[in-house]
Amino acid sequence: MQDWIFVALVSAAIIHILEEYAYPGGFADALKNLLPKSAHLLTPRFHVFVNGVFLLLCLGSALIGRANLVFSLSVFSLVFVNAILHLRGSIVTQGYYPGVISSILLYIPLAVYSYWKFLGSGQLNWLECVLSGLLGMLYMATLMGYVLLSAADRRR
Repeated sequence: MQDWIFVALVSAAIIHILEEYAYPGGFADALKNLLPKSAHLLTPRFHVFVNGVFLLLCLGSALIGRANLVFSLSVFSLVFVNAILHLRGSIVTQGYYPGVISSILLYIPLAVYSYWKFLGSGQLNWLECVLSGLLGMLYMATLMGYVLLSAADRRR
């Protein structure tokens, strides 16, 4: 019934990554420009690792699906936060920021729809909703904390 949403998330993630790195691409350089103090960390290996873990989370969400909605929807929360960061990148740079189009057209609608659908159907309660939302934010906070702390550590 609603399992298509998990497959759609994997598809959206692939489209998003392609927008960032293939067409039109440029995300690695845009991120270095946005976070110049972290440029030393933002290597091709770093991008492959982060996106590999991200795709594994998306695939895990698709495989687990409704069996554990707290985990599965936490990945939707992660993509929502990611979308907000891409929007922020566009605002800061006052222009196109690689990944912002798929963020607006795919990530935000998928995340909002998934929470709305599972809450509305009673398959997810408010506590689980908050928990999954916080878990998704924690994924991104962990990554951003690592990047920012590495930059601060390097300055010392």
